[in-house]
Amino acid sequence: MPLIPDFTDLRYLNEVGWFLYREKHGYNHFTDSYAGERVVWSKMLLDEVLSYCNWEEKYLRDKFVVSIGCGCSGDLGIWPAATKIAVDPLLYVYQKLGMLLEDAKDTTRTVYLAVGAEELPLLDECADLVVCRNALDHMPDSRLGLNQIWRILKSDGLLFLSVDTGGAPTPDEPTVFSEESLSALIQERFSIVKFTTGHQAHDKWRNCSVRVLARKKPGTTVSVNKKAILQAYETLIARGNSVR
Repeated sequence: MPLIPDFTDLRYLNEVGWFLYREKHGYNHFTDSYAGERVVWSKMLLDEVLSYCNWEEKYLRDKFVVSIGCGCSGDLGIWPAATKIAVDPLLYVYQKLGMLLEDAKDTTRTVYLAVGAEELPLLDECADLVVCRNALDHMPDSRLGLNQIWRILKSDGLLFLSVDTGGAPTPDEPTVFSEESLSALIQERFSIVKFTTGHQAHDKWRNCSVRVLARKKPGTTVSVNKKAILQAYETLIARGNSVR
């Protein structure tokens, strides 16, 4: 069973408390409910990604989409993708708090994974699109998180990143990026297709936000020796040691 974190640790209290505070006190610019507001956020994110990638909505209908660091916002709630995976280490907490957002009618149900990006339990090259919105600077190890995103992304897939730059570190946002350091980190594993700056920051203590579209570079993946395993098993059978 996933663990409930220690909420005396400010990195967890800040993350979960942000959503609870806005649910209680209202954060509604477009609707009269917090749940309705989050549906609007999902639509806004969808429109932003489609525009940035120069896609029409129908492009996603047979695609495998992964959202990294989704929080309880229901990032993919309104998306029309065939497969929708939402990843966040605190998703089990959000479920227990009754804060997960239902998917829109006639859309695929989102599968929630209560893990960090650094330990994605997904197969290699499964995702057509990975969306990492305001999450990279929250990761304890952003390089490892990007390596895992590289691993699950298809060779012709795309990574959409939205990352704040500047400001000071906080317990829940320990990494501070400049445009230069962010670009350098991404290019270790990805080729940048599009990089734009000057967007409004997600958090008021950051300077601004950057949008990035990137493709994975070729690289070495884990291999398993099929022939060696079969040979070892046949040897086991020959010796009469098979337990089946």
